[in-house]
Amino acid sequence: MSYSSYNLLIFLFLIALAVASAGKKMAHIHFYMHGQVSGPNATSIRVVEGPKSIPNQSRLKFGDIYVYDDLLTEGPSPYSAPVGRGQAFYPVADLTKPVFLIIMNVVMTAGEYNGSSIAVLGGDDIFATVRELSVIGGTGQFRMARGYVIWKTYSFNTTSGDAVLELDIYATKTKVY
Repeated sequence: MSYSSYNLLIFLFLIALAVASAGKKMAHIHFYMHGQVSGPNATSIRVVEGPKSIPNQSRLKFGDIYVYDDLLTEGPSPYSAPVGRGQAFYPVADLTKPVFLIIMNVVMTAGEYNGSSIAVLGGDDIFATVRELSVIGGTGQFRMARGYVIWKTYSFNTTSGDAVLELDIYATKTKVY
């Protein structure tokens, strides 16, 4: 390949990259997700019981499938301002430890992104301090979004299994016409 052909390819690649990213900006959204598995107002339930126990786990089995519709709030208290719902299903996807495969839709119901949603996919090793999941799409201001989610356990009740997770989403926004 000649030097001028190589330069032309680089030039065309840079133009394509500029066109693809036109009208997109990165958004950062921070919120808390309240997963309640206990009591009459549970927001997360097991819909399929898996066939195989996981070592050192009394509650979880490989193949368990859970569905949730968790409250998303500005702060860690369930009484802080609601910003949306985390709606998902998550199977236990590891034979040796509690790792969930998260397939989630973050539905924004308040604030700047009200009416938009973000699609998230990835592994949640519940004993890891920090987990990173992928943003794989969305709707409204997040149509065709790409990005990532930093997922941390804020609090976990070992008796009930209820948890509060802290999420930081970094996702591309699309200009909505």
